[in-house]
Amino acid sequence: MDENTGLITSKLMENSKKYFIETYGCEMNKSDSVDIALSFEEQGYKRASGGDDADIVILNTCAVRKNAEERIFGRLGYYRSLRKTSEKNTVIVVAGCMAQEKGTEITRLFPEIGVVTGTYHCLDIPQCVEKYEKKGKSLIAVDRKDYTFSSYKGERAEGYKAWVSIIKGCSNYCSYCIVPYLRGPEASKKSDDILQEVKDLVSNGVVEVNLLGQNVNAYGKDNDEISFIRLLEKINGIEGLKWIRFLTSHPKDFNEEMIKRISDLPKVCKHFHLPVQSGSDRILSLMNRKYTIRHYRTLIEAIRKYIPCASITTDIIAGFPTESDGDFEKTLNIVRSFQYDDAFTYRYSERPFTKAADIREKVHPDTSKKRLEELIALQRNISYEKNRKAIGTRKKVLVERKSKKDTSEFLCKTETNKMVVVKTEAPIGGFIDVVINDISGNTLRGIEAQ
Repeated sequence: MDENTGLITSKLMENSKKYFIETYGCEMNKSDSVDIALSFEEQGYKRASGGDDADIVILNTCAVRKNAEERIFGRLGYYRSLRKTSEKNTVIVVAGCMAQEKGTEITRLFPEIGVVTGTYHCLDIPQCVEKYEKKGKSLIAVDRKDYTFSSYKGERAEGYKAWVSIIKGCSNYCSYCIVPYLRGPEASKKSDDILQEVKDLVSNGVVEVNLLGQNVNAYGKDNDEISFIRLLEKINGIEGLKWIRFLTSHPKDFNEEMIKRISDLPKVCKHFHLPVQSGSDRILSLMNRKYTIRHYRTLIEAIRKYIPCASITTDIIAGFPTESDGDFEKTLNIVRSFQYDDAFTYRYSERPFTKAADIREKVHPDTSKKRLEELIALQRNISYEKNRKAIGTRKKVLVERKSKKDTSEFLCKTETNKMVVVKTEAPIGGFIDVVINDISGNTLRGIEAQ
């Protein structure tokens, strides 16, 4: 028996070892954590209730913004202290994007870390842990060779819903973004594999799938297979599937024809997340976004034309290098004009490897903070007014989970990706009709329709 076969089949920790995963960052990381969990359970590990109870703690990390890294360093400090006071010799694993970025630097800062695995090795973590435990020496796997999509497929269901990764990596190289350097170039999964995966998930009780990719609508462009819209049309035809979501879309790879064809697909949820990042063409050019506000406006107008009930959300960065008051005012103007349902807003965060880091003229932190606060206040008012107009309307919702505040209430989600709090006896994963009757903060409240 060779070493690798022994590692896979031995299941030395089958009856006693527990793992715990902390996930930071985007939906792609959350999806990776599903695979990490399945890879441990396949080897006989059990899921721990928390890091304090675990034999192996995995921090699946993010490196998109500096504050994400600071949070992770804080957690590593906590686990360093835990190892000193606990009888357990907890194995600490740092995985994902920050692991890919920093590699051996992490183990120099935190010698307690046993395993560092980058974005190409999330499925290999149990074997890496076993090797570390045998040799007692930190193991680092951050090469970017031989990426493979998850082999678990139909097992990736989380109850009634599932993430389905259809394309990995990014080839856009936006000047502020570290992701292409950490996750590699775009590579699409074979469409037949995706379709079979969705069918398997549906047979296991899944009613909603979320198609994932850093640039999901670039699907198929790297291998000349079917296009993203053709893939959506094929998935829409799968019997038993109720809802299809996808993210994240890049405006440069979206067009009116695609939006028109989506309008004819009843299972595709009427929600578009379309990051604009800035309202200034000058800033967009510096960001290397490869579209103009004029092009972006055609997409918004097409969504409003063909799917008038759709919700639209976006991402916006405030304080990008050289951003002037005039540039920022253009961003405020497009927010007023496009009336987003919600926006994920951030201050510019300088990242290694990126071209924007070399731009000398930075925006003062106080200025970028003030701009972000103004942007948040504007969008909050718009979101509130749009939600207020929903009062009295009837919505179909998917029951997602119990409310932590009141266990007689459930958090439900509309087709347009809005949360609704409802008292219901319907099962999680079931669909009900509700009438919106109130707003609590930025969350809708409703009563089950009779």
